[in-house]
Amino acid sequence: MPPFRSPEPLPHEGWPARILLLGGVIAALYVGRDVLTPLALALLLTIGCLPAVEWLERKGLPRIPVVMLVLLVLVGLLLGLAYVVTTQALALAAELPNYETVLRAKLESLNEGTGPITGVLLLVQRLGLVLTPHQTPAPMVVTLESTSGGPLSALAQYATVIIAPFAMILITLLLMAFILVQRENVRDRALRLAGLHEMHRTTGAMAEATSRVGRYLLMQALMNALFGLAMGTGLWLLGVPQAPLWGALGFALRFVPYLGAPLSVMFPLLLAFATTDGWTTVILVLALYASVAVLLSYVLEPWLYGASTGISPLALLLSSAFWALLWGPMGLILAPAMTACLVILGRHVESLAFFDILLGDSEPLPVSARFYQRILAEDGRGARALLASEGDRMGARMALEQLVLPAIEQIGSDRPSQDFGAALAIRAARTLLRVLEAQRDAEGETLRGPADILILPVAGALDQALGAAIQGALIDAGHAASFLREEVAAPVLVVLVAAMPAPAHRLARSLRDARALGGELLAFTVGDPAEDQFSRAGLEIQTMTSLLSRLEEIFGHEGPLAA
Repeated sequence: MPPFRSPEPLPHEGWPARILLLGGVIAALYVGRDVLTPLALALLLTIGCLPAVEWLERKGLPRIPVVMLVLLVLVGLLLGLAYVVTTQALALAAELPNYETVLRAKLESLNEGTGPITGVLLLVQRLGLVLTPHQTPAPMVVTLESTSGGPLSALAQYATVIIAPFAMILITLLLMAFILVQRENVRDRALRLAGLHEMHRTTGAMAEATSRVGRYLLMQALMNALFGLAMGTGLWLLGVPQAPLWGALGFALRFVPYLGAPLSVMFPLLLAFATTDGWTTVILVLALYASVAVLLSYVLEPWLYGASTGISPLALLLSSAFWALLWGPMGLILAPAMTACLVILGRHVESLAFFDILLGDSEPLPVSARFYQRILAEDGRGARALLASEGDRMGARMALEQLVLPAIEQIGSDRPSQDFGAALAIRAARTLLRVLEAQRDAEGETLRGPADILILPVAGALDQALGAAIQGALIDAGHAASFLREEVAAPVLVVLVAAMPAPAHRLARSLRDARALGGELLAFTVGDPAEDQFSRAGLEIQTMTSLLSRLEEIFGHEGPLAA
């Protein structure tokens, strides 16, 4: 059996040039954020609207009217959301003076030092005064500076703040219209830019990005709408003023990963504190948010999303911070979809495979490699947990063949390396042997009395570990297998095992001992050099399948334990 197949390492050639190229791309993303941000938003919205456009075109409608209709619906939704937020915000501003009495009473109660929260705050304040050294306050220097410009300058600044978002929305809509109308032309240019010789990779990446990101955007919009509707309805039932405003704000802010939903509940919490007597409403608002968040995150989202965006949670958090630094608040909103596109590129383009490794949610190492790493780290508990979980999933014998035997062969093949050495090989072999013995004891696979099959390791701890693995596989198959004891009945089979070449005198002695026991002599190994050594001794090498087949010929399909 060959050693486990580890993932292909990333090529080391050209890394300085790649790092420089990556730095140049990041710099270009930062410098060109004013142009690239609406372009990225237009691409993502295009992917989200593409299913509706294609469905309407399949009904026989012309492309340009269909695109205009979809854009009008999108603009209508945005204007409706803006109308709800604006009207509710103005109504709240008009009503806030009416809540001054309640807010003043609450602040006075806090100032008087009543209640458990105030007690904790006062305790912290007293401790801070004790720990803070007394310092003489420095004299305050007040400087008056004349402000340049005047009312026109301030008006221009306010106009810039207001006009910039509308300009960005307008540019995004124009880009969306162009991409939707000329989408075949845009697709062909992207294929030509990627290279005609890699068309199958580019086509696969574009198809996966369109499907995965489109589904994510649709489900995210649906989840956000449910969140906003549930929060708005719940806040209305609790009597929090302007509940539609907080529902609409929750819908919009939840597009920001991790931070959006908690931020959206802060405003109704403050309003409940300022407009209601006592703390009951505040606690109920917190309970409402917790219930809705748990229901959406752990029940509805896993059910509706199906295939995820393919991003690990840690990578999503780090990528959100990265895109926020590059593109500001819009980067936070675009982070999941942009990162998903990078992961998809990493899966289809070999030179960008590090994106999939760093950001993707797939297993970074196969389970056999993880088991081998636990053995090298002398983490017996972790290795045993992996072996037990794989045994429950695929069966004990298959787990031994898929995890233990490749690890034994890998130890044998790595031992001649100068960086590995004999000491590490011995420690790893002993760790593996302890794992197998603990697994056997936990499953109650101990035999009393003489066994019909004896396992005879040739040399050291690695051969003993191989023998323990064979013993576990044979017992799982229903055969009574044990190691050599002082008093042994005449065995039917003697299995001579070696994971790597043994000294000639050790092999000769083991052969004499095995032949002296009587019965049929079989040889088992997982290493090519040990196979040559057994072949020169005139022994036929057995695999696990051939060994079990030979035992079935002797004992029958049920094995001696069943009898």
